[in-house]
Amino acid sequence: MVNKIEIDGYKPLERGFCRVIAEAGVNHNNSIERAIELVQQASIAGAWAIKFQLYKAETLAIKKSPKYWNDKLNSSSQYESFSQSDHLNYDQFREISDECERRGIIFFATPFDLPAIAALEDIDAPLYKVASGDITYKSLLLEIGKTGKPVLLSTGASSFDEVERAIDWLGGNPALICPLVCTLTYPTPDLDANFARLERFRSELPEFLIGFSDHTLGPEGGWMVSALGGVCIEKHFTTDKTLGLVPDHAISVDPAELADLVHACNRGAAMRGRSDIDFAISENDARQNARRSLVTIGAIEKDTYFSTDLVTAKRPGGGIEPWQMMDLEGKRFVRRIEEDEIIHEGDLC
Repeated sequence: MVNKIEIDGYKPLERGFCRVIAEAGVNHNNSIERAIELVQQASIAGAWAIKFQLYKAETLAIKKSPKYWNDKLNSSSQYESFSQSDHLNYDQFREISDECERRGIIFFATPFDLPAIAALEDIDAPLYKVASGDITYKSLLLEIGKTGKPVLLSTGASSFDEVERAIDWLGGNPALICPLVCTLTYPTPDLDANFARLERFRSELPEFLIGFSDHTLGPEGGWMVSALGGVCIEKHFTTDKTLGLVPDHAISVDPAELADLVHACNRGAAMRGRSDIDFAISENDARQNARRSLVTIGAIEKDTYFSTDLVTAKRPGGGIEPWQMMDLEGKRFVRRIEEDEIIHEGDLC
């Protein structure tokens, strides 16, 4: 079992923490300036990383490829939709990566073809993402695995056998691979979110860190993922949900919601805490003062034999505990004890 996945120069993915990934995708609308604004806003909101998508429509889908999402945009196929948002050249992402470095936020991307991997290697991206739809694209996964970089593997619309096979193609190393629980529906209805799969993945893949790629609406998924022990949550992100061209704008969180998501993940992970402790340090005062001790009802003279009708139980603790009362029969008091005084073990022999 690994406890962390190291990301060169940045905070790792780590058990006990829930990192937030702003999925910018192609919400830059073919504009470097908008992409840089996305980086800036994600950094301000406190996101751990920002992720883009590198694809060309002509290598991703045939012209008559049916869409698997609903939107109000004027595109009749996947190809037409992708061709409207693939205008940036892969080498232009270096400028975006440089801005991420200045801001202290991780830059990485989902490559959808081999030239995209080569471009990301030239940029020295520290991390990769595999899209759910490419979980069976063996040659792409093998090429990503060859980089030796950490990989987030989205598992939407996949069987568990397909997940295990993809992990094997990526090299099978738990120190480099983080599967992401995912539902590949845009947006995902609450009843199909099934955040409980995090527990199943953690049980079936105990040596791996597990994250979540969330397509539900709003930032509330952060509470779920962090509370269930996910190490990261990926969430579509935009600066303006009303922008057209790209269907992801409408299902994305905006900067204020991204900040809420970061807050939820940080606080949720802290509140989840650990399961292997008896009581918290903050409970020490309560253990002392909220519990009861045996207390005298009236003054008791020295050498009086203990009797249950001489005592009651009151706060605070620190004296003989009420459950020990029956063990005191036959003992006598070694000193005079005043009314309403706590009885300690040394008071009887």
